[in-house]
Amino acid sequence: MVIHDDGPQGIFALPSTTSTSTSTMTSSSSSTINLYPTSTAFSLESISAGDIPDAGGRGTIDHSSLNSHNRTSPIFHSHRYHFRASRYSWIWILGSILLLIIIHLFRTTKHRRRKRRVINSTDSTTSTSTTTTTQYKAVNSVDDEDNGEEEEEEESTIQRTEGRERAGWWIRNIRAVGAGWRNTMYLRSFPTWLYMPETVADGLWTVVYCLVYGFFCVRKTDSWFPVTKNNAANQLGVMSFSQLPIILLLVSKNNPISSLTGITYQKLNYLHRASSRACLLTSWVHALLWTPRVWEAGDTRPYLLWGIAALTGFTMLWLTSFRIIRRVAYEFFIVSHIIFSILYLVGAFFHWTRLHYWVWPAMIIWAIDRIIRGVRVIWTNNLLNPMKWKYSGDSKIELLNHDVMRVTIRRGKFNWRAGQHGFISAPSISSSPHESHPFSIANIPTETTNEAVFLIRVHSGFTKRLRLALESDVTTTLPLYLEGPYGYAHSLDSYATVVLVAGGTGVTFTLGHFLQILANARKGESAVRHLHLIWHIRHAEDVEWIAPLLNQAAVDIPTEMDVIVDVFVTKTHASDEPWPDEHLPHEQQHGHVNARGLGDRLLAEVASGGARRMLQLRGSAEDNGWDEGCRTCAPSTPMTESRDETIFLPKQNAMVGRYGLTPEAWEIVRWRRGRAKLDEMIGEDAREAEGPMNVSVCGPVQLLHAAKKAVREVSTMKSSREGLTSIDFFEETLGA
Repeated sequence: MVIHDDGPQGIFALPSTTSTSTSTMTSSSSSTINLYPTSTAFSLESISAGDIPDAGGRGTIDHSSLNSHNRTSPIFHSHRYHFRASRYSWIWILGSILLLIIIHLFRTTKHRRRKRRVINSTDSTTSTSTTTTTQYKAVNSVDDEDNGEEEEEEESTIQRTEGRERAGWWIRNIRAVGAGWRNTMYLRSFPTWLYMPETVADGLWTVVYCLVYGFFCVRKTDSWFPVTKNNAANQLGVMSFSQLPIILLLVSKNNPISSLTGITYQKLNYLHRASSRACLLTSWVHALLWTPRVWEAGDTRPYLLWGIAALTGFTMLWLTSFRIIRRVAYEFFIVSHIIFSILYLVGAFFHWTRLHYWVWPAMIIWAIDRIIRGVRVIWTNNLLNPMKWKYSGDSKIELLNHDVMRVTIRRGKFNWRAGQHGFISAPSISSSPHESHPFSIANIPTETTNEAVFLIRVHSGFTKRLRLALESDVTTTLPLYLEGPYGYAHSLDSYATVVLVAGGTGVTFTLGHFLQILANARKGESAVRHLHLIWHIRHAEDVEWIAPLLNQAAVDIPTEMDVIVDVFVTKTHASDEPWPDEHLPHEQQHGHVNARGLGDRLLAEVASGGARRMLQLRGSAEDNGWDEGCRTCAPSTPMTESRDETIFLPKQNAMVGRYGLTPEAWEIVRWRRGRAKLDEMIGEDAREAEGPMNVSVCGPVQLLHAAKKAVREVSTMKSSREGLTSIDFFEETLGA
């Protein structure tokens, strides 16, 4: 019997017609057989002790030579490149991560220096102004004040124009190249029906990754099928094993890559899916290339069964991870992911034990992530002292609407920053012990309280069960566990202008940044001079969701900062009607609306004490409907689909007490109808910006696409060369 060694995983080729190794066989049989294992552990039971291949792959050895070998665990030396290829691919992966780390360090250093430079400049300007002798002048009339405001505005516009013109040719062209790169790579999305990439950058990464991965899969191979030593079938199996650690690392909530690169784990999740699909493809190709030989031999040894189990688990992971399943049946997605992941890892380990050094790290990464998450839950919720942990008062659930809840959880050991999120679990209503769901945190910690506020929209599954478990509009007896925080906290304090765009409960992400910027500005630690929040809601009373936080934000706003909150109410009878320019009040047409305080017309009417109708969207000819020039006006009946009475304003208290807002909060709010024309609003803010600008958005997919389109249209290569400020874009895509 003649057996020939065939490469890395104990794979054997067809014997040649003439073989010099037959003389070394101790068996008297001269027959020839073929063994057809795949890339799995070699089975000792399949051959006799005298059929153990030589360590160098040069034939077989007899019993006398076994004295120098381990009889129970034969050593198979295969072609070196089969094992080096996986290591080469990891060199490329680690090199890519190192490049991302360097870019992140560069950006972080740039932002810190820019913020420090602006703050120091502001401090020096303030100190100079305080030492200047104060000049007094007579009180001007109202017309003189208007003329003075116009002159100041013209002067500031001239200064901004001159500043842009002074920007060097190189700077403007570098900004133009950056704008073109951003618009192409990050702000252009693929169609929603396309399965894999979401942006051009995602698609480019996928293509480059697959090309490099495929290169190492086929390099130095001379056949596809396992008929020679250097065959692609075996190498594909080895490369599939090598991707296991990076696949598990990218999906971990507590992975170091996010902290080192500044990329949130939600964004890394896309890389996890891309690498997983590439690995699944090569695993299937490996199996298909080996199928003819295994089928012909009728081989059913255990390593083959383990390989089938691993491939089945991997395939089911892919089938149960489609976006529609993650959104409709998130609990099923989580449970199935855990079960099939274990099946895949265990099956892969026993499929070919010689590659255990790829499987063990993957298992350890998965186990460490789970352990850390468990420890976080125990530590944050003080579960080590159950007698001291009280349900009542530590968590509060308020039913704000039939489909919106505000959850407040107080944990002394829970510390977070703006833009982060936490996982909430409720054991009494959970369908499985490990069930928890991510929600963005709407506020920031303060010196007096450490309560995390969440806005939760009721859907199916967990949120629906939580809604049904409420005993009243305010419930404090339902035990909730909090885990986190997670997500990389991006600081926006280095920008001169920040525009935050949100839709519905997506305001939780933007509101956290809104509060953080104001808190830092009060301490003189923010370079932001123009802060603009654009929020889309269905009904006007939905502003009550964040009324307490807006009231907190409106206290002691720095005088050098312009703060605007535009509330767009979309579900109205008149929300889709055009707004003729001639219907705008005079102040709005000429841009002279006071951003701090009540409009002059409103003050006059409040002072007169007359009870007149201030707002009416679909009303008589004498009332033009929506007063966009008044930031302190509340919407009328049609705004909420005839659920409220028309608002009369006989005195100021009747107006500012509506929707739970304080007078200070009313001063920064502007009511608008319909949906925001983001291109116009972002364009206006960009032209007025005195430095770098950031646009951050969180909300429905349609809103994300609209914001991307608006930034693309405003910040073009042409406008950047003409001096328009640079705009950075960030989107929050929290979810499975």
